[in-house]
Amino acid sequence: MVLLRFLILMMLAAPAQAQEGLRLGIFGTVESVAPLVVAGQRITMPEGLKVISPLGTGHQVLRGDTLAVRAAVAGGELVAERVLEIYPVVGPVGRLAPGSARVMGTPVHIPPDVSLKSGDWVAVSGLWSGDTVITTRVRDVEPGSYAQLLGAVDPDSGQIGASALKGELTPKEGYGKDIWILAGTAAEDGLRVQLLSKGVFGTAVALALWQGYASLPVASQTYMIHGTAITGTARDAQMPDAGALILRCVHEGRVIGNAPEGLDAAFAALGCATHTPAE
Repeated sequence: MVLLRFLILMMLAAPAQAQEGLRLGIFGTVESVAPLVVAGQRITMPEGLKVISPLGTGHQVLRGDTLAVRAAVAGGELVAERVLEIYPVVGPVGRLAPGSARVMGTPVHIPPDVSLKSGDWVAVSGLWSGDTVITTRVRDVEPGSYAQLLGAVDPDSGQIGASALKGELTPKEGYGKDIWILAGTAAEDGLRVQLLSKGVFGTAVALALWQGYASLPVASQTYMIHGTAITGTARDAQMPDAGALILRCVHEGRVIGNAPEGLDAAFAALGCATHTPAE
């Protein structure tokens, strides 16, 4: 029932593309609620705009939540059109260790002020770092009702994080380099997939500001943002230290340090010159 409710919610909450104006994406952690600041960007929330959340309707955004916001630029401000709560992992807590837990096989950092026990069900806000979620907020959820993984699927292991993907439901053309929201039934070491959805902004965006952790070099002077297939190089923007929390502007899956043709206004609105200084 909860899974069906979320499927309907996702379908209804994805409005058709606007007829004019650039659409931008902001992905990251909530730093302030009033005003709403995500990944360093102040965002205006129109009255009546509902937050899409797998935890149900009437969801209240809190500091430390992770959001994917699709926005337009109006009057020099970023105005939200669609807001999705991001939970890399939703499911039952398995093995516990000091400062960490396993949720469906994936290591999850546990903040000092959070107390969990094996068998608890949680929705974890945060960002991927390797196969681990660096947690920014933990919410309790109803046991047994809804399990989720969100991220890019590793092409070698076929996993998201350290969680195996089970069942026969897969995209016809494969997972590719997209970010997926996968929902279904929790298993000890993974997820039996019953529902899949591609992307986090509801539709294509011209440019996105992305917060995440930098990988080790994947090739000469090339890195990735964990949990995605986004790549950056020293030619596009400054080379970050592995494991650093970074903000990068992204166009067509690549980190950029200069505005693409026709996107100067979008580049400026997202503060890209500040976040991705060219070397």
